Amino acid sequence: MPHPCPPVLAGLVLLAATGLALPATAQICGGDAQWLGPEAGGDVSTSEAPLATVANAAAGQQAILAFRVSGDTQALRIEAEAPEGDPAISLLTEDGDLIAENDDTAVSLNSLVETSVGPGTYCVAVRSANDSALSATVQVSRQDQPALLAEDNQEAGIDGIAPCTADTPADALSPDPLDSQLNQGPVMAAQNGMQTHYYRFSLSRPTPMTLRATSPTLDPILKLFDGQGVLVAENDDADGLNARLDFASSLAAGDYCIAAASLGGQPGELTVSAEKLDPAAFLRNAYSRGELAPPADGNYPIQEIDLARLTQTVLLHDGAAQWLGLVLEQPTVLIISAYGSFAAADPKLVLFAALGAPVAENDDVDGSTNARLGPVLLEQGRYHLGVIDVSRNDGTIGPIRPVGLIFDRFQRVP
Repeated sequence: MPHPCPPVLAGLVLLAATGLALPATAQICGGDAQWLGPEAGGDVSTSEAPLATVANAAAGQQAILAFRVSGDTQALRIEAEAPEGDPAISLLTEDGDLIAENDDTAVSLNSLVETSVGPGTYCVAVRSANDSALSATVQVSRQDQPALLAEDNQEAGIDGIAPCTADTPADALSPDPLDSQLNQGPVMAAQNGMQTHYYRFSLSRPTPMTLRATSPTLDPILKLFDGQGVLVAENDDADGLNARLDFASSLAAGDYCIAAASLGGQPGELTVSAEKLDPAAFLRNAYSRGELAPPADGNYPIQEIDLARLTQTVLLHDGAAQWLGLVLEQPTVLIISAYGSFAAADPKLVLFAALGAPVAENDDVDGSTNARLGPVLLEQGRYHLGVIDVSRNDGTIGPIRPVGLIFDRFQRVP
């Protein structure tokens, strides 16, 4: 039976950084967003200083901060720093679709995302990784502007990869423009993980593509620089321990340099590859990895769960993310627990609203590899819950591992 509802969780509150006025709000990115920076419509491409503010989010809630990018494709640095707490950030499109996310840097509980986006409106969603109350400084900046997490950037494991300049020795990934080679299939190069290797390529036209650094035994790191040595994007663990950079809206024409290495410079084989990105295949893989919530149109399997009748269930997890559809008839405080450690599973829970906006997530809880999401206050409507096995989150299928789920609901009694 539904339980009496505890005091309603307080909504998120945003406070501007010292000396900045409170920005105006906008109904974008799947929620009520505040404009990041000193004025509404903050444009990071033209701003003289980084766009920054202090975000306060209540337990189980997230703060949404909006900003704009104008002109050409822009390399961005998105950071969150909390003196106390564990911030997690997500970069969203104006429609609420997830572009990139990060919880911890290599040296702290702060968060850092570096990626490139085209012109448009975007949002940063910041929340506590353990669903507690959070106060964090959030900053969006260009690569030529000061970083918020200067110490984290200097000490992170990926700093062993130096920028690729015109003087950097590098192999040619393709003798011809890479976009013409990708029409014939993926282009690959193998290397030893003990050293950083650089690969140059050019694009004659904007091209949607995926870059990967993979290894059966190593933890690859991948960076992409433009022709002037400016960092375009980087990744460590997108597919399990493997690295992946996706450019679904096309990588602009020009010259580029890939840098790849293994974390810690360990011996072993590492493969760098480039392939043309098929949007339909990209979406299917993103659903399978739990990075995006599938739409409820019947084209991707979603198991419907009736929370009024079901309080617990067991999923037979094969490695690919499994999705559950939940419908709430009234505002509900929900707690979802996932247990799989006894079966060698490392469950992670991700919750999305029906239109694709991320609501909450959790990986490890109480010092274990089990997961607990919530308490989170949800409005009436449909939600999609993804159950991921982090230990094999690369989209591949493997041995069955049972994951137990327990649902606790709290609703107001009339």
